[in-house]
Amino acid sequence: MSALSVTVVRDESALLALRSAWESLEDQAVEYGLYVTWSHVHLAWQHLAEPGHALWVMAVHDDATGRLVGVLPLVRVPERHYGMTVQVLRHIGIWEGDRPGLLALDDADRVWSALWQALVALRSEWQVLDLRELVSGCWPLRELQRPGRGFSSEALPDIEAPYQRLDGDWELHVATRRDAVQAQWARMQQRLQLEQPGACRVVAQGPDDIVEALERYLVLEQALVLAGGGVTIGSDPRRAAFYRAWLPGLARRGDAAVWLLASDGGELAGLIRLRCGDTWIERHACYDPTHADITPSLLLAVEALQQAFESTAEVSTLVSVREPEGASASVLDWYDGRSLTRRLSVWNLQSRLGPIALLKGLGSKFRG
Repeated sequence: MSALSVTVVRDESALLALRSAWESLEDQAVEYGLYVTWSHVHLAWQHLAEPGHALWVMAVHDDATGRLVGVLPLVRVPERHYGMTVQVLRHIGIWEGDRPGLLALDDADRVWSALWQALVALRSEWQVLDLRELVSGCWPLRELQRPGRGFSSEALPDIEAPYQRLDGDWELHVATRRDAVQAQWARMQQRLQLEQPGACRVVAQGPDDIVEALERYLVLEQALVLAGGGVTIGSDPRRAAFYRAWLPGLARRGDAAVWLLASDGGELAGLIRLRCGDTWIERHACYDPTHADITPSLLLAVEALQQAFESTAEVSTLVSVREPEGASASVLDWYDGRSLTRRLSVWNLQSRLGPIALLKGLGSKFRG
């Protein structure tokens, strides 16, 4: 096999120049994810980067053909630890995504190996490599547990992601739920029909109507924020702007939709749905806190799962679906699988971090 070379894209003009080759790679890549696509990385950098952040996108080319065969989109972030500033490398995709991983044409292990060699060569520019939400068996978890002389690492449990294989059909899936879950589901549907007889599902999945539906979703979120419902998309104007820019492009490919559960008095619940290849991603959900007792977000999320069973997708995953505290039913009752990801931190000991790491037991207490 021919050798691989790695370059680091450090500014937006170089990122724009890479667009054509990057998007061509997306169409053919074996190792692929929604949060390593050019559009996601570019828009995330435009909308979510903060002062002091440095673009650090690693592009891997085949020396024989000059072809782009891999991309690892990173950002370098300065952080304060132990009274000093440390340069930390992490995925851009983690800003507004999950399990970002790597984009690779075919042999992901070979691409990862070339990337690590480049990171070692550039070690004077970073102190910590912080890789989040790594899936079991990936190259970093296999090979960087012992990263070699001058480095130390630690792998810790990260995020547990519920998922559901879409084997069989919906009726069979419902039949395998516990009797209590099926009974709760029937009662919730009956109560919705009784208390909100005009309630209906509104689906916006075209590039022209998805932004208007997003605005209705954000209005619904604001009520949740005011009621102490925690962090949402709309609580950060930068995140809201990112979704306004990102969703229409996904909708043109059929990979995004905003679902609303609407009644005569306004929206009861909202759900943002994304699709990546054969996987549905239920990325965000919210509800009107004044109707929390009928668990409208659960009703909408389970309807989305039913639709997923009727689609050509193979898996449905659940991320950031908000439910009322203390609710008697949970959408988790409808998802059978749990995927545990891991966080890998690699410390560059041949840097200002070295003395601290030694004092702290080679970094055992330094966690990014």
